[in-house]
Amino acid sequence: MYLFGGRGTLPSSWYITPQERYCNQLWYLDLNNFVWRRVPVSGDIPPGRRSHSAFVYKEKMYIFGGYNSVQEQHFNDMYQFDPETSVWKKLNPPGKRPCERRRQACVTVGDRVFLFGGTSPEPSRSSHDQDVDDKLMDHSDMYVLDFNPSLKTLCMIAVRKYKLDESVLPHILKMDIMNMFTPNKITVNRPNNSAG
Repeated sequence: MYLFGGRGTLPSSWYITPQERYCNQLWYLDLNNFVWRRVPVSGDIPPGRRSHSAFVYKEKMYIFGGYNSVQEQHFNDMYQFDPETSVWKKLNPPGKRPCERRRQACVTVGDRVFLFGGTSPEPSRSSHDQDVDDKLMDHSDMYVLDFNPSLKTLCMIAVRKYKLDESVLPHILKMDIMNMFTPNKITVNRPNNSAG
């Protein structure tokens, strides 16, 4: 079992406010003897973060998004970790990426990863606001990353990308294109009683 990132606090005395720390180390739990071990890694090591998503696809671990309050930064980046080589690699998948966010869910189904929800700062938030957690908006959108897109999927993307005439397509393809590109937001309201 691998563990990446998270938030902690640096030791402090009782009269000093603890300082947050964001870890960018990778650890694994050896399930044979239940001992935690730090993994020596190389490559494009992700910045420390919390509230990111992690998933596994074809024996590699991926992380997406997250937040670092020391840097006051939300992330929308994606990294791949190969446990065979202990190398991190920053990825830049094609297509429209999700906005910077934390607390989203990711799940793999076959060759696809479904990313849903999360929270981000409200666009109107000033950098002088006292607490970013008080000015978050919830996302109810969903993104799909297809690691093995079919020829049909690639063609539908090309139809939109190059603004080709959709009127000549069969009805079923028009419906598929509409389903692929129509935003699927459910709600944008957030109660003022949750943070963290």
